[in-house]
Amino acid sequence: MNQEHEHEKILRVLMEQFQTLFDKSPDGIYLYIDEVHKICNERFAKMYGLTVKEWVAMEGFVNKHTAPEDVERYIRNYHEHIHQELTPLKFQFTAVRKDGTSFPAETYMVPLPAGGEMLAMHFTREV
Repeated sequence: MNQEHEHEKILRVLMEQFQTLFDKSPDGIYLYIDEVHKICNERFAKMYGLTVKEWVAMEGFVNKHTAPEDVERYIRNYHEHIHQELTPLKFQFTAVRKDGTSFPAETYMVPLPAGGEMLAMHFTREV
């Protein structure tokens, strides 16, 4: 019997709760627990030249789809604001699509407690 991982349960419940937001938002949105447990909307995946399925299956998203000069800051912001300060943060970075082209992007990173875990909810757009 294949039991659902606790993180998968959390994401499934949140996806049900936020489905309308995911579908209607003008921003790309993703919810992130860790590299394995994350979900995004179609707008977010398309922004990077990916499908939702490709993005969900991907490990190392930030390292692969953020310009090298912005990776450390992106990761540091995540650790500081999601796991230490528990405060939202808006920042800009250079995003990299699947085909290697880049674009200026902005994300609003919001800590979101759910199921005993602290998730990051990102609202991302091209700027």
